[in-house]
Parts: sequence; structure tokens; C-alpha cells
Amino acid sequence: MSPRPKRFKILLDEMFPRRIKYPALNRHHDVKHIVHDYQKGGITDVRLLELARKDNRIVITKNIKDFQFQCQPYRVDVIGVTETIPPEELDKSIMAKLRSWGKPKMSGRFTKIIKPPRKYLK
Repeated sequence: MSPRPKRFKILLDEMFPRRIKYPALNRHHDVKHIVHDYQKGGITDVRLLELARKDNRIVITKNIKDFQFQCQPYRVDVIGVTETIPPEELDKSIMAKLRSWGKPKMSGRFTKIIKPPRKYLK
């Protein structure tokens, strides 16, 4: 019998589309959206981190420069992504990143996912 896959609790920041745009992530992990699931659009970064810490969720955001240094004091794991990645690519990239992580733990680590759009890779 194969080991049970790791399930992470994810919190999408408000600049992301609804979680149904990320089918693989939504199918394998517990994904919530700050606006559509919590109805807390427009909250500050600090309140978002406090909510993520309380619910033990990994924050996925496009606001890299603000969250990069705030995740450590709040001990919230954050995945920062660039604006140029379409939702289909982002779904695959986040799944690959989470597969490489060990057990779900809130240690305050910050990870960037930076990929140029395919039109620039030609």
C-alpha cells in the first residue's frame, strides 16, 4: 500500500481568481480563497497572515515584496508568484512545489515561483 499523499491547507490571496481555476490544487489540497470563502476582501497583509496562522494555512500571493519579510515573524509559510504566470501553469507549478515539501508545518518559509510566459521562451 502506498503512503497517503500529503495534504496542505492553502489560502489564496484576493488577487487570484476563484479556486476552481486551479483544479489539481483544489482536488488534492484544502484550498480556500480570502474573498470567496472567507468574505474578507481588502484586509491588511498582517490580518491575512494572522488568519492564515490561526487556520494553519499556507498563503499564496502575488504580493511578493510585502510578504517576503513578514512571513517569518508570523511563522506562516508563503508562496509568492509572479503576475505573468497563467492559472493553468500556476496550478502545475504550485502542485510541484508542494510535492517537494515535507510534512505540512508552519515554519515561516518563503518560496518564490517565477516563470516567464511561454511566449518569451521561444
